Amino acid sequence: MRLVFCNFYFFKYKSFVTRNQDTRTLWTFRNERPFYISERKENQKIMIKIMKRLLTGVLTLATVFTTLPTTVVHAAQTQYWTESAERVGIVEKVMNDGSIGSTFNEGHMTVEGEDAYCIDINTNFKNGYKTRADASTRMSADQIADVALSIEYVKQYTDSHKGISSQHAYLLRQLVVWQRLSVHLGWGCDNVRAAYDEIPKAIQDEVFAGAKAFVKENKGRYDCYGYIYSGEGQELGQFYAKLAVGNGKIQKSSSNTGITESNDCYSITGATYGVYADKSCKEQLATLTTDNSGSTETVELKAATYYVKETKAPKGFQLDKNVYTLTVKAGETATLKVSDTPKVTDTLIELFKIDMETSKADPQGNASLEGAEFVWKYYDGYYTKDNLPAEPTRTWTTKTKAEKGSDNAIHYITRLADSYKVSGDSFYTQNGTVCLPLGTITVEEKSAPNGYLLEGAYMQAAGSSEQIKGLYVAQITEDGELAVLSGSNQYSVSDKVIRGGVKIQKRDFETKDTKAQGGATLKDTAFAIISLNDNAVLVDGKLYKKNETVKTIHTGIDGIAATDTDTLPFGKYRLEETSAPEGYLTDGAKAVEFAVTENGKIVDLTDEEHSIYNQIKRGDIEGVKIAAGTHKRLANVPFRITSKTTGESHVIVTDANGQFSTSADWVSHTQNTNEGKTSEDGIWFGTSAPDDSKGALPYDTYTIEELCCDSNKGMTLIPAFDVVVSRDKTVIDLGTLTDEYEPEITIHTTAADKATGEKSIVAGKSVTIVDTVTLDGLKKGTKYQLKGWQMVKAENAQLLVDGKPVENDYTFTAKKSRMEIEMTFTFNASALGGSDLVTFEELYDLSNPDEPIKVAEHKDIEDDGQTVTITERVITVHTTATSKTTGEKMIVAGKEVTIVDTVTLDGLETGTEYQLKGWQMVKSENAQLLVDGKPVENDLTFTATDSKMGIQIEFTFNASELAGKELVTFEELYDVTNPDEPIKVAEHKDINDKGQTVTITERIITMHTTACDKATGEKTINADKEVTIVDTVTLDGLETGTQYQLKGWQMVKSKNAQLLVGGKPVENDLTFTATDSKMEVQIEFTFNASELGGKELVTFEELYDVTNPDEPIKIAEHKNIEDEGQTVTVKEQPESPATPEESNTPETPNRTGSSPKTGDNTPLAALLAMLGISSAGLIFAAHKRFYKKKAD
Repeated sequence: MRLVFCNFYFFKYKSFVTRNQDTRTLWTFRNERPFYISERKENQKIMIKIMKRLLTGVLTLATVFTTLPTTVVHAAQTQYWTESAERVGIVEKVMNDGSIGSTFNEGHMTVEGEDAYCIDINTNFKNGYKTRADASTRMSADQIADVALSIEYVKQYTDSHKGISSQHAYLLRQLVVWQRLSVHLGWGCDNVRAAYDEIPKAIQDEVFAGAKAFVKENKGRYDCYGYIYSGEGQELGQFYAKLAVGNGKIQKSSSNTGITESNDCYSITGATYGVYADKSCKEQLATLTTDNSGSTETVELKAATYYVKETKAPKGFQLDKNVYTLTVKAGETATLKVSDTPKVTDTLIELFKIDMETSKADPQGNASLEGAEFVWKYYDGYYTKDNLPAEPTRTWTTKTKAEKGSDNAIHYITRLADSYKVSGDSFYTQNGTVCLPLGTITVEEKSAPNGYLLEGAYMQAAGSSEQIKGLYVAQITEDGELAVLSGSNQYSVSDKVIRGGVKIQKRDFETKDTKAQGGATLKDTAFAIISLNDNAVLVDGKLYKKNETVKTIHTGIDGIAATDTDTLPFGKYRLEETSAPEGYLTDGAKAVEFAVTENGKIVDLTDEEHSIYNQIKRGDIEGVKIAAGTHKRLANVPFRITSKTTGESHVIVTDANGQFSTSADWVSHTQNTNEGKTSEDGIWFGTSAPDDSKGALPYDTYTIEELCCDSNKGMTLIPAFDVVVSRDKTVIDLGTLTDEYEPEITIHTTAADKATGEKSIVAGKSVTIVDTVTLDGLKKGTKYQLKGWQMVKAENAQLLVDGKPVENDYTFTAKKSRMEIEMTFTFNASALGGSDLVTFEELYDLSNPDEPIKVAEHKDIEDDGQTVTITERVITVHTTATSKTTGEKMIVAGKEVTIVDTVTLDGLETGTEYQLKGWQMVKSENAQLLVDGKPVENDLTFTATDSKMGIQIEFTFNASELAGKELVTFEELYDVTNPDEPIKVAEHKDINDKGQTVTITERIITMHTTACDKATGEKTINADKEVTIVDTVTLDGLETGTQYQLKGWQMVKSKNAQLLVGGKPVENDLTFTATDSKMEVQIEFTFNASELGGKELVTFEELYDVTNPDEPIKIAEHKNIEDEGQTVTVKEQPESPATPEESNTPETPNRTGSSPKTGDNTPLAALLAMLGISSAGLIFAAHKRFYKKKAD
């Protein structure tokens, strides 16, 4: 016996379809439980066969009305064997409403042994021969492709997923065929699927979705075709999708890798190629772009021959204009290999060396423009001077060579070519020509030619004013199909010729020294500089040829003549003296040759070997000395002869006839030279050895001064006078020199304070006495010195301060016989209070500075005019202490108060540094105030700018505990000129001084409150479940900056007890910092008042200082049960009538359903089919009841 079990639950009006090889049988059940079919007895078999035949007939009638087109079979067509082999799985037909319309066990369809698929789900299959027609006769190309590609996808999917059996693989292909045909042919179902216990839902969902996507993505990629097999029973179809495309790609390379390799200016990335269907390249099918390896992405093409042409060259390459062929085969990848030619430039830079100063290719002096070396560096990238890599790609060194141009002129040129190359890498070449790739080229002069400087050299393009100094940077960039140099390709390179200078020393012939003798000078000697060079030289903007004087220089006061360090170009020169200096003869000058070879260097010709020497002019003087009136000749009178230039001084003495002379003819220069004691002593000026062939006095101006002696005593000596010796070997006659008698000199003085003009001075660290001295009888033109000093009258001794005398002196030349002069004495008089000081004076004649003569004095200790009194310095202190905040004498007690003490000081010494110290005293205790164990004190250091000053000193402290106390400020003033030893100079410490007293008063904080309903602002409030009383509190007397906490609670007035709601007090608190002494704050109380109708509630408050949160201090309270301002009344809750329960309003019945449709277009054929099926169902049900009863 065979038992068939179907694990499906079917409910009322659901259908189950089983399928075998030969026919489909539709079974309908009305019961709602699982069923079993058993073949037990033979009569049951007979009955089942009868029922099958009946049902087969009904189903055959139903198939008449199917909509799948049919094809007439012609007997002459080829016949193909079709059959259904093994079962592959249960299929469920799902209707639009989600119900399962039917299920059946699908078989594996084949045509001549090859897979075929049911394309007529509503018709039974029969094994047998069928005719074949091309699917295109029944379906559109898109429909064929849709089905074929869906099958192809399922094949690929099942091939790539293990665990799917061949039966299920076939079933999945059959399912997608039905699904696609359902779409195209309008079948009345949304889906056909395999039972989920056959093939899991996830796999089916993935396959069905994947098939749709695959069709969408692959239309056109496959050649799709198919066949339909028709005959008796169900039609079958075979559908094929054959891959019709292959891949094409391009591999690109450089034709000159020696240039492009590792060069970022070239890239095979981004080359664009067009793929065309025609050779003329008009019908473009695809575009390919190369990546950084030169490869393009693959493009999918139908198998054929195509034409490829480059449409955009990659960076740095020329566009390839060739057309290439690309043959693509299905399923294969064809690669086309191409190469591009890199862009390069063969237009190279030429450098022409010229002289910077002349801007010509003509060297100066002995210099040359040939042999300059340049370093060229190539970088394979685009760079500027600021970001050049540390190492170049290639380097070359070239040098300039002399070449004759087309104009027959000599040019000095270099370029990148082997004939100029000194060293370096090989040159880049393309097609046998030296070139430069894209990138950056730099060039810089490495070595200047002989006679020229590397520093300051610059390049300049013709016609351009831009000077390129140092490194020249140019880029070789793309310009269309070419590579071009930025900037010019020809530059002149200007070098600055080496320039130097020369200096020559003029020396005295006698002394060989570089200093002139007497009043002569080595200044203004003229020297000509003559060029000895074949090439012209540029000096001071003018070109000079050989043997021309290029410059004339003159000596300075030091006898040196010099050019600037850049006057003379590189070359040879001769120096010739053309004019001697003043005071010297022109004898002895010799020419000197020299060469300039180093830049900025002076050729030094100042040593003795190269210096040029000249003889100084020398002369003599003579004269006669007599007395006035008698005309007596005065013997042994000394005269001092002093050089006004050098200060050299010697004495000559008159002989018995009053005559004197410096000439060697009178007395030999070598006889007792410069003894100056008798008329027989010789005279010689200068450091050279005396020479009687020359005059004693070198070229100079001399001062002749008569000296005092016994012969002219009591006489007025002749004033000193000057004589000029300017001629060589000439004696100057001074004539007769006469003396007059001299008058007596008197002194009158007055001493006083310089600042006030008074005869008394306040003691201080810096005082000044001015002594006004009247001198009478002075000799006009005579130089005097007045000396003075201070004496202590009480001691009749010289005043000493810090161990040093207080003295001064004043030197002057008398302009007239009577003069008034002032002499000052500045000193520290701090310790001299009460002393009388007297000024003493002495006057000296300084006609001979080495031997001053005292000519007058004034030293009288009792002279009141010379006396000044030093008085004691007294400093007074006046003070006023007040509150800094209010300026009042009373301060409210607080944690931080400030007393400001205004102090007026009189008698200060201007410029002295003082320190004022102050502290607070408690008047009642006559003791220093201590706060937290520390004194309240302060100090202020200042420098007196006037004798009377007002200053302020402040005292800030915690006065919280000082209410009722009187505080007195004490002060002391110190002189802190020496900070290590301050000196107290004044004080003010009077415990009863009201000006110094401040009273600390007690701080009193008042509270005023108003409570009301927050919502209405009224004094009554509804008895609601949530009410809020807002309490507005005005606080006066707060301490600004102090943190307070206001605590409040509600009281029941009738009970004079705290209000409790839900067993908890109704209370709140508010913490704030006082920003003013008077503030208004609000505190709120929210609670349930529903049970408080008719109650009067009073708000109580307490205020705490919470500066120390751990120890709050209560400082004020407001707790008055009778205070109406604090009282709010809760209204009585009125009684409301009972409200009847709301009746449940019956809902309006909702009628669901719809009216019958009119004009129903149900097909008659479908109704007949359904009628037949229903009849079969009734018969089957009757049959089952019959056998059930029999079994019972």
